Amino acid sequence: MSQQVPVQKKREVIKLFAVLVIGLLVGVSIGYLIAPRPSTPAQKLTTTVLIGALLPLTGDLSSFGKRNQRALELAVEDINAFAEQVGSPFRFRLVVEDTGTNPEQARAKIQALAAQGVQAVVGPMASSEVSQVKQFADANKIVVISQSSTAPSLSIAGDYIFRVVPNDAYQGRALARLVFDSGFRGAAVIYRNDAWGKGLFDAFSARFRELGGRVEGVAYDPNAQDVSGEVARLADIASKLGPATAVVLISFEDDGIRVVQAAAQNPTLSKLKWFGTDGTSGSSKMAQQIGEQLVTLGGLVSTVFQPGKNSLQENFKAKFKSRFGEDPDAYSMNAYDAAWLIALSVMATGQYSGEAIARALPTIAQHYYGVTGNTALDQTGDRAAGDYAAWKVVKTDKGYEWVLVAIYSLATDSWTPAGSGG
Repeated sequence: MSQQVPVQKKREVIKLFAVLVIGLLVGVSIGYLIAPRPSTPAQKLTTTVLIGALLPLTGDLSSFGKRNQRALELAVEDINAFAEQVGSPFRFRLVVEDTGTNPEQARAKIQALAAQGVQAVVGPMASSEVSQVKQFADANKIVVISQSSTAPSLSIAGDYIFRVVPNDAYQGRALARLVFDSGFRGAAVIYRNDAWGKGLFDAFSARFRELGGRVEGVAYDPNAQDVSGEVARLADIASKLGPATAVVLISFEDDGIRVVQAAAQNPTLSKLKWFGTDGTSGSSKMAQQIGEQLVTLGGLVSTVFQPGKNSLQENFKAKFKSRFGEDPDAYSMNAYDAAWLIALSVMATGQYSGEAIARALPTIAQHYYGVTGNTALDQTGDRAAGDYAAWKVVKTDKGYEWVLVAIYSLATDSWTPAGSGG
């Protein structure tokens, strides 16, 4: 439902947006334009706008979902402070629903958000969840901005699904280059049998073969509690591919833990080096529960989208760490920027309407510069491109933790060790 504001308020929003675009064009982040100003005694009428969030607070991505919720809470605080300072008639409120990392639950939860009048949503995180909410979102003109869904099959022009992360055609290239340049010519892949897992497996396999490597894979049911059969087939594949073979795990948290625990007992797989992806990179649950096994397997070197460093990002990281006692991951920062894109689209159009937000969003994203840098989208509504980072689990005095080991440049198709200055 669209909430129209009075004509005078619309004129104020239009004037405001003109100022915002000028600032954005010179690379100024809206989130950090807030400065103390004298308060005025007159109280202006405001309209409350709901920003929905579909997050996996439980299930296979729960540690990521909780960090994303915290990032969105910070975003709404900053957005409302900005809106107040510039005299916007809008105030924003976060409404969070737990998807449980479950596609059917995600579909039910977007319907629950729609019943509350939500017209724009940050999330879901998993591509399988996005696939399930897509039909409802398109039919009801609800904007969905995923911070982490990367399945290439969801790159569709003209729909209501937007993604502030590149699709896995890019991660597949980065991961293939990482494995190949690490000296491996064979890759035994075990992957989730869902939209994301199959898409990333296909992207990785195509590029790894282009580089001259050999790939074979085995899919598993992400809901299965027993993956011993798939792990046994993975061991057979690794043996067949020969000694210069790595294992690639395309999983989330809970299912990845089950795979690693089964593989740690296998005489073949337990001696190979393992690589992971954005479904595992930074997983506190995996580091805490199976950190010792992961270190034995080479740390599970895992790729993930890497926002370009900037001063706004450093400020955000410091604020997040101070508030919550942990560092934000890349997708938490994406979620923060996604909330700003929704808010700015509402301010620009002067109305809270999914249809209006969808029309304004590509232009807003083109000019917005946030904690993840520029958020320009391609013709399908995905982030146009990006670089990647590789993280692995190591043992420290504090326990098992993820550390940055390398950065991938899309422009040069190359990895540089972290801290090398390259």
